[in-house]
Amino acid sequence: MAREKMDNANGITKPRLLLVVSDDLIRDIFKKLFERSGYYTVAVEKAKDALETLKDECFDIVICDFDLHDGTGVEFFELTKNICPGRINILMITPGDPVNVYEVKKFNIHHIIEKPFPFEELLRTVKNSRLKN
Repeated sequence: MAREKMDNANGITKPRLLLVVSDDLIRDIFKKLFERSGYYTVAVEKAKDALETLKDECFDIVICDFDLHDGTGVEFFELTKNICPGRINILMITPGDPVNVYEVKKFNIHHIIEKPFPFEELLRTVKNSRLKN
């Protein structure tokens, strides 16, 4: 993808990933794990911050928690559906979150992953999505 970030240290392009997670510990752990897996990763706490980040730079992948401090992940994907077209959207949910299948399709959410899950499952979902896109 054209949005991949060049790693100046070794000339390799890195896929760009935006992580939107309210929980500080989970956000920090996922950010470190994605960076170690070769992704240029920006992690934010709120939908408002993620929206501003997307206005400044495009990402190949956006992973967003359903339950955010300032709204839901579905609302976030609705607000940003026309920003950075072609990106992969992944929504993380907790059992019982009110996710509507129509909204998932309408706002171009490619995958839903249910918590709890091992990081490897999320990483596999991201890698498989990139191969299909």
